[in-house]
Amino acid sequence: MTYYIIKLLIMLPVMGGMIYGSLWLYRKYQPGMMARLEMGGQQRELKVTETVSMGVSGKLAVVEFAGQKILLSVTRARIDTIASADAGTGSASATPPPAALAGHNRDLLSALRERGA
Repeated sequence: MTYYIIKLLIMLPVMGGMIYGSLWLYRKYQPGMMARLEMGGQQRELKVTETVSMGVSGKLAVVEFAGQKILLSVTRARIDTIASADAGTGSASATPPPAALAGHNRDLLSALRERGA
């Protein structure tokens, strides 16, 4: 019986340390992190400047892309362009969406691919 208790007192901290270590390693090298590190010092062309939650399934997002700030309405089903402005001046106007985002092509990643970035 004493042998069992001694073994238990030794194994519990070892198991706790292993669990803590594995969680720490997962957080440090979580999926997607290595891809960001491989980019090195490259500048990203797409930046999400600000987001505001508009209820359970909707958000407003300001995205900087190709020298423009674009105000997007993001829901689970779709992404709509509300307004765009020149990133330098910051004066907003309700202009038609950029050609890369018009029509059926509302995916920003495919817009980046079309530009050749």
